[in-house]
Parts: sequence; structure tokens; C-alpha cells
Amino acid sequence: MKRYFVITHQSKDNAHLNVQDLLPAACTLITGIAVNTIVKQDAQAEEVFEQLSFPQRLITQLLQDDPIAELFYSYLRTRSSIEESKAFFESDILPEIIRVLSTNIVFSCFTAEQQEQFNNSIVNLFQAQFTDYIYNEAKLFDKGSLMTDLDFTDFIAQQTLIFCYNNKDVIFKRSTQTYKQPEAYECGHISLLINGNSFLLRDYIITANRKVKHLSKEIIPFHEPLEVNSTMYTVFKSNKNNIDSSLSIRIYIEYETSI
Repeated sequence: MKRYFVITHQSKDNAHLNVQDLLPAACTLITGIAVNTIVKQDAQAEEVFEQLSFPQRLITQLLQDDPIAELFYSYLRTRSSIEESKAFFESDILPEIIRVLSTNIVFSCFTAEQQEQFNNSIVNLFQAQFTDYIYNEAKLFDKGSLMTDLDFTDFIAQQTLIFCYNNKDVIFKRSTQTYKQPEAYECGHISLLINGNSFLLRDYIITANRKVKHLSKEIIPFHEPLEVNSTMYTVFKSNKNNIDSSLSIRIYIEYETSI
């Protein structure tokens, strides 16, 4: 049956290695070999953004509640001009919309600080753009003359929903930290010598930080099992690409046993 023996060496500051290792007594027939090299270094974090679920149903329900409907008749009294209508919208209706959204849309994945930042993003976006949107694009002043109080609340709810969806990439996201996978690079050549003059590997180029999903598939098989004595020499020749790091070199030896 096949078994595996692992030898690990550390190359501090990417230095050369010339070391000798004893193999287990049962390791007399080697059938394959693999080498994996990892650079020991501090992981670099970077900020990334992930999208949050869009609360479509919640927004619609919130804005169809009484507070918005109660403002309808006050809004009707401001319809003598679009300027007066806009002024009332910004002073009374817009703050109520912002209050409803920022108070009730809560994400459990947020910290208190992230929730506050989310609320502020709603406030800033709506204060800066929503009045222009609902008057210039949604045509509230033109369509408002034929509305009932129910029409009004539904219109506000639907246009708020559309505005939020159009800006979902701006407000419905959160920042998170992720750690970058170190870049792979050729760190040198390795030779594995047994029986005085037989090579398991000879000047084999090894790449540090190469992604390995299945180690068993990394094994380099031999055409025929190689009989070995108890000693193996490892020679690593660094190319000095990264002299400030420490390399961890793992050698996986596949061998056969009679058991």
C-alpha cells in the first residue's frame, strides 16, 4: 500500500539549503514526489465591498403608513406653484421619508458604526438628489393634481423604491476586510538526491505560494518504484527574488510498503 512521508525545511530570508534527512525504515520503495513552498509573511488586508439584499417589500410597506398620507392635504395647499410645492416637499415630506427609511431599515450584519454610516448614506443621498428626481423625472407636480391621498402615498412609495433601487450600488453595500493571497513567484531550484548519485528531482523549479487544491494530484509519479537507502539530501538554490521572507519547503514522499 502507498503511504506518504513529509519533510519540512525552513529557508530563512530565502537562503540556500543543503541538508540531509533520514527516511523512515519502511520507506524503501519511492513511487512519487511532490514539493510545495509557502512564503511566511504578514497577510495584506484590503477593503472590498459586498452588496446587501435590497429590502423592496419593507420600503414599500414603510412608506404606505399613515405619516406620509397625513401630509397629503398639506401638500395640496402648496400647489399654487412648483417652487412652493418643492419647498414644502423638502421641509416636511422629505425629512419624513428619510426618517422612516433610516429608522426602520436595519441590517443584522452591521456593527453599530456601520449602521450609522448606512443611515448617513441614506440621509446624504436623499437630501442631495431625491427632490430633483421626484419632481423632474417622476413628475410629482404634474401628476399630483389628480391624486387622492391613497394615490399620493402609493406614488411616494413607488418612486422612493425606484430611486433606492437605482442607487442600490451606492447605499446597499457594506465594506469588509479580505486578505490577499500572496503572489506566486519562482523562488529557486531544488534537487533531491538519494543513494549517493540518484536524483528524485534535479534542478526542479519551485514556485512559492502556488495554489494547491489537491495535493495527491501534485505527486510526480515514477515509472518504476525507486529503491532507496535511509538518507536523502536536499539542495535548494535560491534565486533571491524575495530576500526578506522565510520559505517553508515541504517535500512529500510517496512510498510503498508491503503491509
